[in-house]
Amino acid sequence: MTNFYVSVIVNSQTVNELIIREVKLIEKWDPFEQPILPIDVFLTIYKTSHHLVQKLEEQLGTFDLTLGRWCLLVALKTGGRPMLPSELSDDLSVTRANISNLLNALEKAGRIQRDFDPSNRRRILVRLTAEGEDLITEVWPVYEKTIAEHVGGKLSPEAQTQLKQLLNVLF
Repeated sequence: MTNFYVSVIVNSQTVNELIIREVKLIEKWDPFEQPILPIDVFLTIYKTSHHLVQKLEEQLGTFDLTLGRWCLLVALKTGGRPMLPSELSDDLSVTRANISNLLNALEKAGRIQRDFDPSNRRRILVRLTAEGEDLITEVWPVYEKTIAEHVGGKLSPEAQTQLKQLLNVLF
């Protein structure tokens, strides 16, 4: 009997010591020292995206383009028809004000044109100009090469497919 009580006392003392030690560790825990996995994943995605955007902006800058302006031109091209500013805003997931600024810059540069919608003169339609079409043809190989270098050159096709599937789960 004595051994049983001694064992329980020793074990409960050990358990208490472990709990006290764990509480002290928690009190000292610094969230910035040991990243929480979802935060670490988010920061990795953010840093990767930021790095890729910087590389693209460097290349697009040589054509007097920002990534936003480029994406708008490509949206018009792939849309295959004149589009409403609101459609472009939805396609690019940016605010109407941002679209307006992008359109102003591209129109000033002669790359797009805004016209009244013939079926409803209260609406404006945006279309590519010949200069805008030519610019897409000129920039596309540089755009494609930059992405291939910074994504395709570092990941196998299988890894790219897997990464795309994983990222699609988030959105």
